[in-house]
Amino acid sequence: MITARNLTKRFGKIVALDGVTVEIPEGTNLILGPNGGGKSTFFKLATGVYRPSSGRIELFGRDPWKDAPAKERVGVAYDPVSFPPLVSGREWLGFLARSKGFSEEEVERVAKLFELDFLDELTRNYSSGMLKKLAVAQAFIGDPELVMIDEPLANLDFESIGRFIRLMKKEKEGRSFLIISHIWEPLLPVVDRVYVIAGGKLILSGETKEVKEEVERLFKLRIDA
Repeated sequence: MITARNLTKRFGKIVALDGVTVEIPEGTNLILGPNGGGKSTFFKLATGVYRPSSGRIELFGRDPWKDAPAKERVGVAYDPVSFPPLVSGREWLGFLARSKGFSEEEVERVAKLFELDFLDELTRNYSSGMLKKLAVAQAFIGDPELVMIDEPLANLDFESIGRFIRLMKKEKEGRSFLIISHIWEPLLPVVDRVYVIAGGKLILSGETKEVKEEVERLFKLRIDA
């Protein structure tokens, strides 16, 4: 699904990602790490927002920087979120649906899936939690093969976090996920594999059941430090 070989990304003198080699297969995958550790840089390289400084990354066997067909199979939500302020959530999702060849019925499907009762308001009037819900919902427009979401739990209340976890459990049977987060506890029970990126390097990877204790140890050390 996603393959990286000696993947490096520099911003001037800053090395945001340093020689990462990893294979992320189909299924439900979680990339954890501290803020500024490189996980969101990896995410943007995988979705073709950034071009590698060196090394290579492939999405479904294609270069996401150059090849649009690979990205057409993916639904994406970035963090921080950003929407045109003078459109409603419904208009925004409708634009995305039409761009993928879907009708207004697709907007209604996703709105029902996420219980979005605020879509007719302008996005400039949204709270941070509403903006996050809209961003996550947009990743499901067009029934994508792979859903990629950066920080899905940020700015969500407890009830909304629970709803997202339940949705992942339901939807993981029919599609793959790549979730980027620094919040690990609610997500760990529902993912197949975990990867930890810190200091620009991949420091841990494996099936959840095999690395769960090490993940807990790593993040407990950060909390206690």
